[in-house]
Amino acid sequence: MRLFRIFATGALLLVVGASALANDTAKSGITAPNIDSITLGDIKSDVYFLACDEMVGRETTRPESRIASAYARSRMERAGVKPAGENGGWYQTVKLRHRAWEETPTLSWQADGKTHELKYGEDFVSTGGAEASLEMDAAEVVFAGYAVNDSSHSYNDIEGVDLRGKLALIMRYEPTPWMKSGRNPFSRNAYLQTKEALCRAAGAVGVLMVTAPRSLGGSDNRRQLPSPDAGDKSPPLELDLGEEQPGDESLPFFHVSIEACDMLLGGEGETELAQKAFDDADFGKRPDLSGLSVKFKAKSGVVHEQDRNVAGMIKGETDEWIVFGAHHDHLGYGYFGARDARTAMGQIHNGADDNASGVSTVLEIAEALARSGRKPRRSFLFLTFTGEEKGLLGSEWYCRHPLIPHERVVAMINIDMIGRIDQHKLTMDGTSCSKLLDSTCKEVAPLFPELTVEFSDKPPMPASDHWPFFSLAGVPCFFPFGGVNKFMHTAEDDPETINYDDMLVIIKMLYEIAWRLSESKEYADYSGPIKDSIGPDGKPRDPSAPKPVDPDEELEEEFSSR
Repeated sequence: MRLFRIFATGALLLVVGASALANDTAKSGITAPNIDSITLGDIKSDVYFLACDEMVGRETTRPESRIASAYARSRMERAGVKPAGENGGWYQTVKLRHRAWEETPTLSWQADGKTHELKYGEDFVSTGGAEASLEMDAAEVVFAGYAVNDSSHSYNDIEGVDLRGKLALIMRYEPTPWMKSGRNPFSRNAYLQTKEALCRAAGAVGVLMVTAPRSLGGSDNRRQLPSPDAGDKSPPLELDLGEEQPGDESLPFFHVSIEACDMLLGGEGETELAQKAFDDADFGKRPDLSGLSVKFKAKSGVVHEQDRNVAGMIKGETDEWIVFGAHHDHLGYGYFGARDARTAMGQIHNGADDNASGVSTVLEIAEALARSGRKPRRSFLFLTFTGEEKGLLGSEWYCRHPLIPHERVVAMINIDMIGRIDQHKLTMDGTSCSKLLDSTCKEVAPLFPELTVEFSDKPPMPASDHWPFFSLAGVPCFFPFGGVNKFMHTAEDDPETINYDDMLVIIKMLYEIAWRLSESKEYADYSGPIKDSIGPDGKPRDPSAPKPVDPDEELEEEFSSR
């Protein structure tokens, strides 16, 4: 899972309960065929294989990611599921790219007749891998505060600041008095993409950011800067769209240490003084950096790579489709996207809950249906995605290159992290985007009283692989989610910590929901922001369609205090 302030949505929750589930599924209202073939043993077998140390975290583009996809293909093939990938096969190639430094970035400046140099990896690093190239011999630097514009707080520390052609020096997060308690202490003002967009709109050509002393992690030298080599060992990826590749509007974005920022501002303690002033909205105390002349050089090139999605199908009586999806990738050695990167970087992050649990769910339901001997009314497409942890890449690629026309899809069910629910509580996120999905899920939930199922009245969160289907393709979807837990995105997300008993019940409930959706003659309505913004050819119909939010960026803010 990749991040969004998970469940800090203020959503209205409806708790569904019911009478006890009878042992005889025929008497309990369960209609999904062969449902009792889904067993604890099969689930454990999936999770223990996908999340074993030998799979070294299944990072996108690594060999173990391909092994995970081969495992999903093999399980479906043995069950009798048919291939639905490219050229009659099981796979869909996902083209990817990333930047790599051609030269080590350098940053120096003249002040008071002296030359000061910062050392890459100690004084400053890129926020994640190689950034866009930039070379400036005499750049001006402007202190832009937190780079926050929030009318609800009557706060705009970037208004009137001339950043045209200059480097913006900003502070991470947002004013410390705004910090809230709970899982997510920040608003969207704290997200890097929000700050980058504001600086770019103001004309900046690059960004230097400091985690100031009063902020979370600011007093901890280990947390001020990301690992300097994390971007090399686990580079940020993006889709490789060839001639359709959008122009790269992002700015070079570098993290500087407090000590380096103090040097830029003129002396020890200056960063904290500036932060205190901007916490109090005293913009008149903005540091004057007009005497600085910065020499900056960062040159990067593009590296092309590939990975793959897996696609299997069970044809029904109609050409209408129910889509199941789950991502099979995870964080590898934890160099990028891990919550425990400073204490467990280089350790294997197995991703048992995130998301071996989701892959097992898709495989178990596919197997149960394929071996049931029943032909569903609507057809089923079973997908496992690569690249979710890198930014929903596999699912976005699929939505741009659909194997089934989007208008034929009745519902997309995304499974991500259902293996470690707390107190038997499961949240159904996004069902309100369709009356059919909402009513069907609420109809089925009482049949499984072992669970407490909560429903949100909000649109689905942009935090996992359902989001491109919802926001780009206009497909009704929902996202059953077991909730944030202390093992998420850490090296402790191991198979032995999974709640297999509840996971078994969840899988059966989702199978029953999907079966009823398949047998229904009602077509799902859609109440999302965009309707069919990507057509059957995979090309956007609406060029203003929003890009999926980077969930890792959101998760970083979610867990920065943990």
